[in-house]
Amino acid sequence: MEWHGYTGNILNVNLTDNKISITKENLEDLRQFIGGMGMNCKLFAERFKPNIDPLSAENLIIIGTGPLVGTATPGASRTVGISRFPATGAIANSCGSMSFGFQLKHAGFDHVIISGSAEAPVYLLIWDDHIEICDARQLWGSDIVETHDALIKKYDSCGTIAIGQAGENLVFSSLTLIDRTSTFGRGGLAAIMGSKNLKAIVAKGSKGISIAHPKEFNKLYNNLFERIRNYPHRESWHELGMLRSLPVGMMLKASGQKKKARQCTDRFYLNKLKKRRIACPSCPMGDKDILELKEGDFTGLINYTSSVINPFLMFIFEGLKSYTEAIKTFDLINRYGLDSLTMVSLLEFCNKLYKKGIFTKENTGIEWSADVNTFIQLIEMITHRQGFGDILADGWNKLAETYDDIGEEMLVVKGLDVIFEPRFLHLGTMEFEQVVNPKGAHVASGGSPTYVGAGSSKDKFIAHFKRMGIPESAIKRLFSPPFPEMIINVGRLTRYSEDWYTVLTSLGLCARAQMNRFWGLESASEFYNAITGIEISPEDLRMAAERTWNLMKIMNMKEGFSRKDDKFPKEWFKPLKFGVNELEFIDFFGEIKITHDIANQLLDDYYDERGWDNENGLPTQDKIKELGLEKYL
Repeated sequence: MEWHGYTGNILNVNLTDNKISITKENLEDLRQFIGGMGMNCKLFAERFKPNIDPLSAENLIIIGTGPLVGTATPGASRTVGISRFPATGAIANSCGSMSFGFQLKHAGFDHVIISGSAEAPVYLLIWDDHIEICDARQLWGSDIVETHDALIKKYDSCGTIAIGQAGENLVFSSLTLIDRTSTFGRGGLAAIMGSKNLKAIVAKGSKGISIAHPKEFNKLYNNLFERIRNYPHRESWHELGMLRSLPVGMMLKASGQKKKARQCTDRFYLNKLKKRRIACPSCPMGDKDILELKEGDFTGLINYTSSVINPFLMFIFEGLKSYTEAIKTFDLINRYGLDSLTMVSLLEFCNKLYKKGIFTKENTGIEWSADVNTFIQLIEMITHRQGFGDILADGWNKLAETYDDIGEEMLVVKGLDVIFEPRFLHLGTMEFEQVVNPKGAHVASGGSPTYVGAGSSKDKFIAHFKRMGIPESAIKRLFSPPFPEMIINVGRLTRYSEDWYTVLTSLGLCARAQMNRFWGLESASEFYNAITGIEISPEDLRMAAERTWNLMKIMNMKEGFSRKDDKFPKEWFKPLKFGVNELEFIDFFGEIKITHDIANQLLDDYYDERGWDNENGLPTQDKIKELGLEKYL
């Protein structure tokens, strides 16, 4: 058959046997799972063995992208990776952007399945029909930026997924970067690559992507691009990127850190840091950053990041005093391939325990001082698994096992540190979804109106709900929370936020607010039909997302996960000191304080909305049969 949107090809690479093969995709599978995240889950479910060591040769890495990627569709650049992650033991997807997915599609592949482990360091080259497992011994020991630059020099225009020294040393909080810029794989994907002696994956393609109905696609494209072009805040997105949506300076000022706050303002960024903006293929927003230090001890340092807010958030660590220290430490973390959010949370937690006298020089080997030098020393020790750093390299669970009575103080869900703090942000879907997601706390938790800021207007919420494709019958339940003080039931809404996120990620569309806002379930299906020629309805698309989420849950059920693991951190139920204020754990609109009983009721409602068993938090037999997933049990 002639493929449109899809390439129809799956690349299979066995690093142990040095074998490469290509298999064809099945059209019915694509109808059921769409692509990207959906097909990743389907391919993994057919091949994985439960309860294996995530860092063993038996663990798989599947990387793929959706049917809209590789076309001119605005914001279609997502790459998705699935594996069993070492930090949590869960099977989960991670997403990133930049050019890798585009290049993979143009090379002729929708998905890459990587198995086994190489005897010596290698990188995988995918260059149109030329597929090769290449010697990477000269790259081993290089950081991510050095690795990317070397591969770009050799292959010119290409997309890269690379690991740094942290991944080589199997650090649980290690991640990969796509094109040295976009984070990919929170929870240890880089460690999985390191365990396979896989330094990098390079994709370069020139084949192009066929579109089934070009005239219809052009009409859809022109209408969508015109909406984006006329968006009144587009220029400010171009100027500020993600800093526009998360004013870190205001947060720091509210916490009483005025000196730091002044270094995170829009004006400071524009005058002191911004070198230029970069964009993913087909993105009309250009929300990635290239930063340059123009003064201080690190003058001339160039940093590539998905957003300037990432290094600004480093200021959470007490010991970092200036923006130059924040950029320097963030750049070091990026180059080594560590998770910057985890590093800040982990080291700030250690700082807290030092102040309490729980950690000392005697039991850690560290002469502790809350400054940039201690921070850098610990980053080096974690990356290279030296001394106390070897414990931290194995993550939060190892830290809790090593030191008694500190586990309950950790802001951790399923082995990953909390990203969205509900005592500061209130309990929206982003915060709630960290608890129920198989992966645990992560940065891609279900976006929804509570994320993009629809406000308290019921009409605005309903407009967003319809855009996301939430059925009318469900909307009534969302506005019927179990407690009269609440306006909306976040537990029930989270199910549809997850489904909407899955639609976007399966198609390959950006989920960030500045692009997400222009898409709806109906328009997504129209683009899909025009590009692929495979006619599906909006409801088919939503059902495919629900099927994907349930399949991911079934796989994690086999790993032993259930409701017992969907736990709200105990610290959330205590006041959070923020400047002169104490912040409580309250619902999204601030109408009611969240207690353990209310939290459990919201969990009940989430499971009920998913059609899962409330007792164990798992899909029921009826739900599995409804979605046609019986063969995966």
